[in-house]
Amino acid sequence: MTQTSKITLLNPLVRCLAMTPVSVGLLTLGLPQFPAIAGDDWNQFNVCITELAKYNVDREIGARACSDALIPKELSECVSMIGEATPIKGDDALKACYQVRRPIDLGNCVADIYNAIPSLSASETKQEDETMSEDTPLLALLNSCRSSLRPGFYSECVIAVNREVRNITAVQALDKCLAAEDFPRDIFPAYEPQ
Repeated sequence: MTQTSKITLLNPLVRCLAMTPVSVGLLTLGLPQFPAIAGDDWNQFNVCITELAKYNVDREIGARACSDALIPKELSECVSMIGEATPIKGDDALKACYQVRRPIDLGNCVADIYNAIPSLSASETKQEDETMSEDTPLLALLNSCRSSLRPGFYSECVIAVNREVRNITAVQALDKCLAAEDFPRDIFPAYEPQ
C-alpha cells in the first residue's frame, strides 16, 4: 500500500470521529433544563437548624446558634452525637456545644465516656422523673468535657481511671482527670506564683 492510499482510507474515519463530539454536544443542548426548586436548596444552616429541632431545641434558639457558629454542621453534629448517646436534653447539649471551639471533640468525649462507664447510665435511670440539676452525673460529664482543653485525652483518662481504680465513682474520675490538666506544681515548683 502506498502512502496516498493510507491517507485516503483514514480521511473518512477522521471525519466521522470529528463529527461525533459535535453531534453529541448539539444533542445535549437540546435536552430540557429543569429549574432548581427553592425548597430543596439545603445548605449547612438548614441542616443545622433541622438537626437541632430533632432534639427538641426551639427553632428560634437553633437558628440563632447556627447563625453564630463558625461551622454550623459541626454544632448540630455535636448535639446529635450527645443526643444519640445519652439522655441529655438538646438544650443542655446545645449550650455546651456552642461554647467550645471543637464541638465534634466534645460530642465524642461525652459519648465515649457515657458508653464506657455503665454507672453513668444507671445513675440517670434513678433520676428520670426529676429534672436535671447541675449536680447530676450527666451534666457533670457534659460540663467536664466542655471544660477540658483536650477532650479526646480527657475521655481516655476518665475511662482508664474508672476501670483501673477501685471504689471510685464516675464523678470522682471526671474530677480527677480534669484536675490533672492543671499545671503540675509538684513537678515544677520553681514556677509557683509568688
